[in-house]
Amino acid sequence: MITSVTIEGFKSFGSPAKPVELGPLNFIVGANASGKTNFVSALRFLHLAMTEGLERTVARPEFDGLWGIRNSIVFSKNRSTKGRSKPLAISIRIQGPFPEQPSSGTQTFHVESAYYRLEIGFDDKTSRPFVKAETFEAQIRTSTAVSAAYALKRSEKSLEITDPLNSERPKHTAQVPVSVRTRLSVEEWSFGLPALWFHQWVSHWRFFGIIPNVARAVARESSQVELGSEGENLAAILHQIEKQNGQGCMPAILSGLRGAVPDIQRIKTLRLESGDQWTFQVMEKHIRALSPASVSDGTIRLLALMVVLCWSSKAASLLVIEEPENNLHPHLCEQLVATFRAVSEERQIIATTHSPGFLDYLELNELLMCERDATTHFTVLIPAASKENVEIFRRKFSLGELWVQSLLGGVPQ
Repeated sequence: MITSVTIEGFKSFGSPAKPVELGPLNFIVGANASGKTNFVSALRFLHLAMTEGLERTVARPEFDGLWGIRNSIVFSKNRSTKGRSKPLAISIRIQGPFPEQPSSGTQTFHVESAYYRLEIGFDDKTSRPFVKAETFEAQIRTSTAVSAAYALKRSEKSLEITDPLNSERPKHTAQVPVSVRTRLSVEEWSFGLPALWFHQWVSHWRFFGIIPNVARAVARESSQVELGSEGENLAAILHQIEKQNGQGCMPAILSGLRGAVPDIQRIKTLRLESGDQWTFQVMEKHIRALSPASVSDGTIRLLALMVVLCWSSKAASLLVIEEPENNLHPHLCEQLVATFRAVSEERQIIATTHSPGFLDYLELNELLMCERDATTHFTVLIPAASKENVEIFRRKFSLGELWVQSLLGGVPQ
């Protein structure tokens, strides 16, 4: 579980920055343009840099290259210094113990705690990104030793590794070739099992911002199919769930849907004549089967969210969900928060929201207020529990009411 995230120089985040403390369930609330999505974007950036490579990630349309990911305020302040700007640095500290049980042959090890930090520089002439510094440290417990420390420390040109699981080379150094300047070291399996474990763990972070029309589309089934970030492949996933004959998560999905549409009886998937493609129907009492086009945006979105929480969560190491309240009736907030909280016992969840209804059912330690600092204009995330007199106010008002009344922050200034 991620317990602390420090983001510097990325989009609206400045430097120096304070760590953002996280728990199993985290809802981020704030005004438009406060930086909620930028926090999520920083995590996604690290996920993609680790799975697709740094240069390819920077070039993605969602990041819009150099100017899209660097904090424009920090950039402008440093441009006068020989054309250099402050490099992007993302610092993430992850602490356990973790449920994963990696193994090395006959030896098993736990990752008790871990720390990772990536600093990115940009070539002055080409503006191409490169790994300026990278640190990964893990405290591991092995079957033959009480506790041992793994460390990977990289600069622009050299790499040093301390690996207690490698009996032949517990310590070694290497030069970093120019050809791999844009690749993260934890991508390389030969640098030790803890690094490989961390790479796989970050690779299984999942990000969702469901778009109903995307979720309605037909989908091709395969053994490796996953629910896409906008709801792609929903029909294929529903078919996989349907094949479990009710022994899996379909009952939980239907239970969640009935909170919005009490008459829903079942979800049925259909194979199309043109190739191995699937669609689905929503079966209601006293009504003919409804195709995805005939089902409301709210129901489609809720269906996809229930699939995320009941199905996708099983293979994910982290779930990040943006504005789950979109298209949904406010009376569903209590039910959804209860489902989110139940899932967070097994998988950490980070969600952004604008809904006071969600806040009404959250605990103080599950809520982060996102704001722009009045002096620096940088994004900051502040625990709601740290707000002055919040416990006194809660005696008469719900968290949603306190937020609407501007007593928690996270509102337009």
